[in-house]
Amino acid sequence: MMFAIVRRGKKAGIPLYPHRFEEDERFHVSLTREGPFIPLFDDRDIPDYLANGYSLAMSNGTEKYGPTFIRPSSIRGWE
Repeated sequence: MMFAIVRRGKKAGIPLYPHRFEEDERFHVSLTREGPFIPLFDDRDIPDYLANGYSLAMSNGTEKYGPTFIRPSSIRGWE
């Protein structure tokens, strides 16, 4: 299972998980925060993109933490 932990701010310590966007039901990866975004339907494709330096949109709905792009070096469980 892939996850990241918020390191700074009021919500430090909250775990983040890959975010599935409602509009297309896909995960998004990107080389920059501004895009372009690459939608991925299958979560098994995510590690290939992380290995190539793409960031992954991650969030935590129960803690009301919206999607943000996280670098591969901060994501655990994908290697």
